[in-house]
Amino acid sequence: MNHTIYHTANGKLIQNDTDNCFYLQFKGAEYRMAVCALIAFKNRLDQLNIEEMLLSDASLNAIEIIPLCNREHLLVLTLDEIIEMKDLVPGTLVMLELNSIVQQRIVRAVV
Repeated sequence: MNHTIYHTANGKLIQNDTDNCFYLQFKGAEYRMAVCALIAFKNRLDQLNIEEMLLSDASLNAIEIIPLCNREHLLVLTLDEIIEMKDLVPGTLVMLELNSIVQQRIVRAVV
């Protein structure tokens, strides 16, 4: 069963219960990620300094190449796409954590 966890204008992250993986759909492409790959991708995004990229005069800094953890895909992201990813991936993790907190509260209320 698939659950859309979080979405933006051009992408969404889906959790698949059958294979315990996440699927990143972004601008017509789909990338399969295990949990560790999703966290590694978030850590890679966290390392990107948007402010530095915006203030840089070098046009090369406007594009970033990010290999996914499984090395099957490379994401070539523009500055706008990086900003959107910095919303999409952390937003997904926040929604997952929120869901976990709600479930814990329900269990405590029932027990």
